[in-house]
Amino acid sequence: MSKLIHRQFAHQCAKTPDNIALRSDSENITYRQLELRANNIAQSLIRSGITSGDVVGIYMNRCNNLVASILGILKSGAYYLPLDPYYPSDRLAYMAEHSEAKLVITDNLNGMDWLSNDLPTLDVNSIDFSSATTPDLPQVDEQSLCYIMYTSGSTGKPKGVMIAHHTVVNYLNWMQDAFQLTTNSRVLNQTTFSFDISVWEMFWPLMTGASCALIAEDAKYDPVLLADFVDQHQVTVAQFVPTALRIIVDADVLKQCTSLEHIFSGGEALPQRLVDDLSAQYPGHIHNLYGPTEATIFACHWYCQPQCVEKIVPIGRPIPHAEVLVLDEALQPVKQGQCGELYLAGDILAKGYLKRADLTQERFVDHPQSGEKMYRTGDLVSTREDGALLFHGRTDSQIKLRGHRIELAEIEAQLQAMPSISHAAVIVDSSDDGKASYLTAFYVPSQQSNVDVQVIKEQLAKVLPYYMQPSRYYSVDSLPTLPNGKVSKSALNAH
Repeated sequence: MSKLIHRQFAHQCAKTPDNIALRSDSENITYRQLELRANNIAQSLIRSGITSGDVVGIYMNRCNNLVASILGILKSGAYYLPLDPYYPSDRLAYMAEHSEAKLVITDNLNGMDWLSNDLPTLDVNSIDFSSATTPDLPQVDEQSLCYIMYTSGSTGKPKGVMIAHHTVVNYLNWMQDAFQLTTNSRVLNQTTFSFDISVWEMFWPLMTGASCALIAEDAKYDPVLLADFVDQHQVTVAQFVPTALRIIVDADVLKQCTSLEHIFSGGEALPQRLVDDLSAQYPGHIHNLYGPTEATIFACHWYCQPQCVEKIVPIGRPIPHAEVLVLDEALQPVKQGQCGELYLAGDILAKGYLKRADLTQERFVDHPQSGEKMYRTGDLVSTREDGALLFHGRTDSQIKLRGHRIELAEIEAQLQAMPSISHAAVIVDSSDDGKASYLTAFYVPSQQSNVDVQVIKEQLAKVLPYYMQPSRYYSVDSLPTLPNGKVSKSALNAH
């Protein structure tokens, strides 16, 4: 079987042409219709001068033509660059220029003030989708790039992660082998396409004859509207970052989502309390997924169970094609149970960072045994007796306060383990004169809970040393989030 996304989709289309490929509140389209749109987009791109190895930007909100455009770009031999309409103009302009995008495909030419004058555009609404001619498509190697995703960079400029076709298909094949979608399955697509979770939300179902259900952007942030969408479209598989999942659980809407069979969570540490609360509302399977963008979506998986001992759910064991190593600063393996930095290896890794050979060399280092590359995640983990990995936080979120090394994630885990608190985040704050630093905790009370800060302090004092106890506490209705659903620590710092 080809390890090219668009080839696998075309193969599936030949088997199930009349199955519904994409579902939304505005329009359902079949596999045959989606293939027709993708072919016409590919033909338009080729006529515009796009060739193999080019990068094509997509500036579009979630819709059927977004998926068709991605397939069309891949068919043309190019790879796609997500340009999220919700991103600031300066960031969009930087990504388009830095990636050397040859063209931007869009459905909204009026919203592109950030676009440089010499960068061509293609209005997807101008394409005639009725033509049934099959374009003469170029040969694409599975080692060719599939997409480039820009992630936050420590220099203040985002860095472009280059992902090839074969690692994406490796991941999608594992998901199908492990969880077996059928032609009756329906997968929710709610992640913005500028984050790699969206890749499996879109293309896992489209490689298997199932349906991808695309929710409107405003509806995904409203638990009631989201639950209505899941119920209306009989969604069977959904994915949420823990922050979003907590909001959904607290809204108590999952009982109407009787079609759901699998809920996946990833992108942040998953509190055991959240799994317990979710299990009380939802009888289906719960999964924890772990992996950075540099390891092609996710690299580890764990089946979640309620009422487990750990306060944070294990990030699990490596999936096929992935190798995990827990190493010390000298790149030597640590003993079982000891904390070390997690390195990832195998046929899952990105090709590096675009035009950042220095950063690629720093993060993609030589494997101590094989000599192949491995990716330094910056995540601190330990290994249980059963081989499961436990997440302990980030090396770069490990702060030093008054001479003590502190992992903020550990404090957050203890707060979220309290029945009166549903969600919490901890930051380092400074006094007005800048001479002193202290810990500040923000918490969202559990439903109908009256939080006594003094009780919180007493409980933390039983499990954390004095230097890890926050000095200030703020009750908030919700924690600010980034576009990917993770907590925005920078927004908390500006409180």
